Amino acid sequence: MVGGMAASRLALTTEERILLYLSDFKGMEDRFELPVALTQKSVAFAAGIHRKHVSRYLDELVREGAVAERKAHIGGMKQRMLAYHLSSPGWERSKAIRDHLSVIRVPIVVDGHTKEMTLDEIDRATSVRLSFSDIVREAMDRVVLDLRELERIDDRRKREMDERLSKIEAYTKAMLTAWQDGKVTATEQLLLEQLRQHLEISELDHRRIESDTLERVLGTMEDERKTYRDLVRHALTRAPIAKHRVVLEEVRKLLHLTKTEAERVEREVDEESSTPG
Repeated sequence: MVGGMAASRLALTTEERILLYLSDFKGMEDRFELPVALTQKSVAFAAGIHRKHVSRYLDELVREGAVAERKAHIGGMKQRMLAYHLSSPGWERSKAIRDHLSVIRVPIVVDGHTKEMTLDEIDRATSVRLSFSDIVREAMDRVVLDLRELERIDDRRKREMDERLSKIEAYTKAMLTAWQDGKVTATEQLLLEQLRQHLEISELDHRRIESDTLERVLGTMEDERKTYRDLVRHALTRAPIAKHRVVLEEVRKLLHLTKTEAERVEREVDEESSTPG
């Protein structure tokens, strides 16, 4: 019965979970570089909500004045990203949430014995650095906590992140293979979608990977077209293109250009050479 009562008292709204999580980060207002933990993606993971929904909750908290939003340099990232931290009203709200939660008693296994402890007592009992929101989230997800499991949160999260990165890498390779010739067939599109669902790749990650892949493929193809264009120009200085057809066809295949692309390059070079200087 106590476990059920604790679970109901631990119930938090999504906004409260976000405020509690952000309360673990102090002194962010004046920092030039912010930690990746304050990006939308990290906030969504910590609050236990889907990435595509988190912006709606954050926007509301920003409108209410509880959270500050700014585009900042993020540690380990190449470009600036939106990041979030608590404002003064946000700190007041998060303190009220924490004060309410800190005295709630929950069952926890310590050294093989189950006892009841307040969340504050659990926070002080852990031998590793855990945030208060970490402990609250674990208490919300489990009927009975285990102190040893609590202290392995970082290891568990690292495994989860490694698994996610492995899935992202596999999907990126598949995407690159499908796009390597500059287009994707209906069959390849179907296989990619099935793989995306199997690997649980989000729509947002899919769009990012596809965009990065297209930029990479198109950039490579532009280099290949330039190489072919230079060879055609050189060939034309010696004889008509028809005289070099066999060699140019081999080059086209080596550069992975389609016949349509090669013919377009040849027409462009031919027009350049026939235009009076």
